[in-house]
Amino acid sequence: MKGIFKRGISLIITATMIMSVLTGCGKGGAAKGSSDSKDSKDENILQEASTQKKDYVFKSEDLVVEGLELSPEDFVSNISYIGDRIYCSIISGHSSYKYVSFDTDGGNLTSFTLPTENADFYKYESFISDGSGVACYYQKQNENDTAKQSIVSFDNKGNITQTYDCSKMLEEDDSFFVNSLIELENGTILAISDRGLETFSFDEGFKNVIEIGKPGVEYLSDYSQLLKSATDCAFVCSQVDNKFYVQIYDIEKGELSPNDTAELPGVEPGTLLFAGAGHDFYLSSEDAISCYDREPNKTVKLLDYLDSDLGIKNALDAVCALSYDEFIAAIPDSAGGVSIKRLTKVPADQVKEKKILTLASTAVDNTISSAVTKFNQENDEYKINLVEYVEMTDEDWSVGMQKLDKDIVSGNIPDIMAFGTQPIEKYSDKGLFVDLKPYYEKDKDKIELLPNVLKAMTTGDKMYALIPDFTVGTVVTKKKFTDGKDVLTLKDCDDLIKAKNTSYEIAFGFATPEDILGLGITCATTNYIDLENKKCNFDSDNFIELLEFANRFPKELNYQKYDSESEKWFRPDVALFEPLTISGFDYFRAHKQAIFGEDIAFIGFPNDEGQNESLIYPASRIAISAKSPYPDAAWEFLKILLDDEFQNNKYFSFPSTKAGFEADAKSMLEQPYDDYTGEKLTWTVGDVTTEIKPLTQEEIDELTDYILSVDRTTIYDGEIGTIILEEAAAYFAGQKSAEEVAKIIQSRVQIYVSENG
Repeated sequence: MKGIFKRGISLIITATMIMSVLTGCGKGGAAKGSSDSKDSKDENILQEASTQKKDYVFKSEDLVVEGLELSPEDFVSNISYIGDRIYCSIISGHSSYKYVSFDTDGGNLTSFTLPTENADFYKYESFISDGSGVACYYQKQNENDTAKQSIVSFDNKGNITQTYDCSKMLEEDDSFFVNSLIELENGTILAISDRGLETFSFDEGFKNVIEIGKPGVEYLSDYSQLLKSATDCAFVCSQVDNKFYVQIYDIEKGELSPNDTAELPGVEPGTLLFAGAGHDFYLSSEDAISCYDREPNKTVKLLDYLDSDLGIKNALDAVCALSYDEFIAAIPDSAGGVSIKRLTKVPADQVKEKKILTLASTAVDNTISSAVTKFNQENDEYKINLVEYVEMTDEDWSVGMQKLDKDIVSGNIPDIMAFGTQPIEKYSDKGLFVDLKPYYEKDKDKIELLPNVLKAMTTGDKMYALIPDFTVGTVVTKKKFTDGKDVLTLKDCDDLIKAKNTSYEIAFGFATPEDILGLGITCATTNYIDLENKKCNFDSDNFIELLEFANRFPKELNYQKYDSESEKWFRPDVALFEPLTISGFDYFRAHKQAIFGEDIAFIGFPNDEGQNESLIYPASRIAISAKSPYPDAAWEFLKILLDDEFQNNKYFSFPSTKAGFEADAKSMLEQPYDDYTGEKLTWTVGDVTTEIKPLTQEEIDELTDYILSVDRTTIYDGEIGTIILEEAAAYFAGQKSAEEVAKIIQSRVQIYVSENG
C-alpha cells in the first residue's frame, strides 16, 4: 500500500485559519428537479425544514431472496429489471464476479459466476430476457498493468459463448476503447467508444455509425452513456458543461436525430441514470430519485432519501424501477455492506405525523446523517429534518456560515446545531444553548466520555456542545531529537535544524512563513488571547520570537527541487518536524513504523511556555438550542452518536467514549491485513516497503497517555487570522520590523476581541 499521508500543516491551517466551518463532506437538500428544486440559501430554509414533508416518502423493506446472502465484502454494481426478472451483478472480494436473477418477490433464484484470473474484471454487463448477455472483459496480470479489453457473450449459466479481442481495433485506432455497452432484445449490440457510437457483432466487430464531432450530434462524446429503456429503446445520454443531454438512437436509420436532442432539466453532475418501467428512464442523484420522460421533457422527483429515512448519502448506483412507485435497490447498511431493499411509495395521507426537530449546519457529515436516519427510523413521535446552509460546490463556504449565524443571532434558531472547529462561545455565552451537563450526568453510567474530551466540552461548570469524535493536532519528531523533553523551544528547533544541516524549506515539510506563523498562533491561541477578560498579548517577546522564527522559512517553495512524496524525507532526517493531525491508533502506527521508522515524540508546536501545545480538533460540536421545545428528544439523538454502533466505527478520528476508545486501542494488538488483498498490511514510502506490525501494549499505553493529556480546543477566529497575516506580510517583506508589526497586530486584535469577544 502506498503512503498517502498529507502534510500536517495543510490540515491544521485549513481547519482553523481558513475557518473550516464544515462538519464533514456530505451534502443534502432536495433533488434539483424542474418543479422541485430548492435553493439551499433561501431565506425560509429553516421554516421550510420545520414542516414534515410527505410527498416523496417511500418505505423500505428487506427483499428476502432465498439462497442469496451478501457479505460485507460484496458490492452490488448493477441491478436491472429485464422482462419480469431482477438481475444483479455482484463483485465479491478481489475479482469474483457473480450474477444472480430472481423474481420480483425474491423467488426462483438462479446464479452463475463469470471466470476471471489474476486481476481481471468485468464492466457494462447487459442482460436480455432469457438471462444471457454481453459484457466488457478486462484482463490484467497485475493491478498496475494496462487492461486488455474484450467483448464477451455469456449464456444464463455463465458459460462464455463468444469472445472478441478489442486489440484488433488498435490497428485502426491506437486509442480504441469501449466505454459503454448494451444488448437489445433483437440481438443488436451497441457501444460507445473513443470514435463515437458503434454497432457490434462478434463476426464483423465494430462499425462506427456516428462519429464524434459529426454535425448535429455535438453532444456525443466518448464518455456518453448508452441506456436501454424498459421498452427496449436505446437512449444516448451525454454530459457537457455540467448539463445532461439525451437522444434516441434510431436503429433502422442508424442515426441520432438532432431534432430529438433534449436537455435534461434540473440534473446535477454525479447523477446516475437507470432504466425501469413506467417512464422513459430514471435518475438517481445524491439526495433523490426522479423520473424523466421525453414528452414533455420533464424531470420529476419521486423519492427523497431524507424524507424516507433511508440513510442514503450518495447517488444509488444499483437500482431499478418496477414502476414509478416501486424500486429495487442495493442500499449500504451500517455494517459496511449492502442490503437488497424494496422501496414502495407511501401515499401522503398515510405518512405518520411526527413532531419535527431541525438539525442545521453548513454541511452534515456521514456520521451525523446516519444518526439522524437511525433516530427517525426508531422514533414514532419525533423526526429530525436536516438543514444545510451551503452547497459543497459553492466557492465560498463562509456564505453558509454567515446565513446560519444570522439566523441564530436573530432568534431563528434550529433545534440542533452541528459546528466544525469555529468558536461557538459567542453563542453559548448568550445563553442560546442548552446546558448538556445535567443530561450527561443522568446517563453517564451508560455513557462515559474520555476525561480530556469532557474537559474540552466544559466551560466553567456548563457543557454546551457535544464532541462525538476528534483528532489531535500536534507536531511530531523523532524521539532521539528531544533529549527526553516533552516540549521543544523555538531555539531547540533552530539548533537542531542547523546541526542536521537541514533546509528550513523542508524542515517542517514544505512550509512558508505564513504556514509556520499560522500553525504557531493556532496551537497557542490561549497564550495570546484571554477571551474571559477580553485581553490580548501579541506585543509580547514570545510572539515577536515566533514572527522571527517564521521569517527564517522561504517566501516561495521550490517544488521542483524536492521529490513530491514528502513522507520519505523523515526516515533519513532530511525533514525533522511533521505538523500532524493524528486521527487514530493506526495513523500513529503507520507513522512510527513506515514514515519515521523509529520512536516518535508528540511535542506540540515549539514554544517557550513549557507546555505541550497540542489541540483537540472536534470532528463536530453538536449543540441544542435553548429555545427548542423538544430538548429531551434532541438529547436522545445526541446519545445515538455516543452508542457503540457509531463509536466503534471511527476510521478517521478517535472515539470520544471510553468504551469506543479502548476497543479501538485493543484492535491494534492484532495483526493488520490489507482489506483489498487479504494479505499482511504493508506501507510503501519512497523505495522502502514496511510490513505493518501490531502495536505493543506499551506503545498503546504511550499514545493513550498522550491523547488523554490533550484537552484544549482552539479558540481561533478566522477574522483574527486574517488580521495577523495581513500585518505580518509587511515584516516578511522586510518593510517593517517584527516589533512594529507585533504592536499593530496587538492593537487591531485587541479592538476586535473587545467588540466581539
